[in-house]
Amino acid sequence: MESPKTVRIQKYLSDKGIVSRRKAEEWIAAGYVYLNGQKVTVPGTRFDPSKDKITIDPKAKESQKLAYFLFNKPRGIVTVNAQKGEKEIKDIIKLPAGVVTIGRLDKDSTGLIFLTNDGVVARRIMESQFEHEKEYEVRFFKEIPDSALNMISRRQYMFGEKLKPINISRLSKFSIRIILQEGKNRQVRRLCESAGFPVKKLKRVRILDFELGGLQPGELRQLSPKEVRHLYKFLKIEVR
Repeated sequence: MESPKTVRIQKYLSDKGIVSRRKAEEWIAAGYVYLNGQKVTVPGTRFDPSKDKITIDPKAKESQKLAYFLFNKPRGIVTVNAQKGEKEIKDIIKLPAGVVTIGRLDKDSTGLIFLTNDGVVARRIMESQFEHEKEYEVRFFKEIPDSALNMISRRQYMFGEKLKPINISRLSKFSIRIILQEGKNRQVRRLCESAGFPVKKLKRVRILDFELGGLQPGELRQLSPKEVRHLYKFLKIEVR
């Protein structure tokens, strides 16, 4: 019977923000992971963090060339899984092997997208328990009254699931700023449509505390080492 104090090595490494579970399995297969000085060869090996010691061969981290990018998605481009006649992000920019988008924007929306080959960062940004903000600028076809904004901000459920708090501020008679702590499918558009105000333009301007800034549509920018360190700190991930 498994002890409740033990944990699988790959889960431990992922939860500590050291490496993704999949990459941990690759490290184990390559012989880079040691438990109490002995090389681990079985991916599902469990251990007690309070008693046992895990060490990683420096070669493992040298082999892990992580990359982090910000991209301004233009309108008319899908994030992934393009259908016939469509283009997706990887069709218009060249990406390093293994780099994928974190989250999505629909075809008609524009703005900030994170891309990386770091599974730990992707998980921390995407999984709901971490509650990281995403900020959007929304423009409507007609003036939107305060009563409609109140209706949107009070919306508590979508797809039968309880929504996290929504922060709304007005930019003009026709536009607003919405801050979400999650990213359900077409959430902003559905919220606005449910109040009777279809969206004319939707742009994501911030993820976490990384802003779109002067990044032009279709432009890709790699994070600097300083920004990567800040990202790790923000997401409570150990520096690697």
